[in-house]
Amino acid sequence: MRFSFTRSSSAAAVFVALSLCTACSTTQNAAVAEVREPTPVAAPAAKLDADQLFAAQRWAEAADAYRARVAAKPDDGAAWYRLGYCLHITGHLDEAIEAHTKAATFPALRAAATYNLACAKALKGEKDVALAELEHAVAAGFNDANMLATDTDLATLRPYSRFQQLVELVKTSGEATGKNRELDFWLGDWDVFDVAGTQVGKSSITKAERGRMIHESWTDATGRTGQSMNFVDAFDGAWKQEWVDDKGGVSHYSGELRDGAMCFVGFSTMGPNTRIGSRCTFTPNPDGSVRQFIETQDAQGNWSSAFDGKYVRRRK
Repeated sequence: MRFSFTRSSSAAAVFVALSLCTACSTTQNAAVAEVREPTPVAAPAAKLDADQLFAAQRWAEAADAYRARVAAKPDDGAAWYRLGYCLHITGHLDEAIEAHTKAATFPALRAAATYNLACAKALKGEKDVALAELEHAVAAGFNDANMLATDTDLATLRPYSRFQQLVELVKTSGEATGKNRELDFWLGDWDVFDVAGTQVGKSSITKAERGRMIHESWTDATGRTGQSMNFVDAFDGAWKQEWVDDKGGVSHYSGELRDGAMCFVGFSTMGPNTRIGSRCTFTPNPDGSVRQFIETQDAQGNWSSAFDGKYVRRRK
């Protein structure tokens, strides 16, 4: 039985009361001091809840806590999902499969939980069932192609053509379409020339975020660099470009596709509290090149050419 400080203090008090009648003053003083200054006892540590144990990666303890949580609240989908994860990672696959299956009944968790179920089935050697569950996960919205291709839980499935087809399906199924493709004509590696035919720089234009962003990396003939992000803003449906260069120059644009050309209008910062109007238009040419035409606006509202470049695809 654990020693009780409360009980020991009471016993000490009785002992002191008796000793006051029989012991010398030195003994009395020592006993009184003992009562007045008891040995401090540390307060018990606060008990961690299931989510805190999960964050601390104390998987076995977290599993116990999540078991208690789902027993008290069976409709807690997140608890079922994390219970499955804890059991899975600690090797309790049969119980993990039960939790994964339960978590997959919650619509918001269906794709991820079904993927975890497929992983557990693969680890148990049930390859056909695992592949079927992966197909269900993809159908439910699972779209992480990199995880699908590298997860060690799925190592035994990789030789199968059915698995490889799933990987290719996931790679392409989540790619952006429609309006997000309007600037695709600018994609590629380019040498850039001015109107006199002198090379003034080079640029690499690539897709990012599954085609939802187009990234520009620019280097001019003197070595100066800049980058831009180009994307469709879901708020207003307009194309946006955010440009930053190595000297701190910044431009903000909003635009749309008009007559086959991407037309941006915005402003460029020139210093603290100083900016000028700017227009930037990308026009695809019949020969596959692209014209970039930038204009700036003066204080009187007049527009003038600031850059007129021709992007020519770099020879490999």
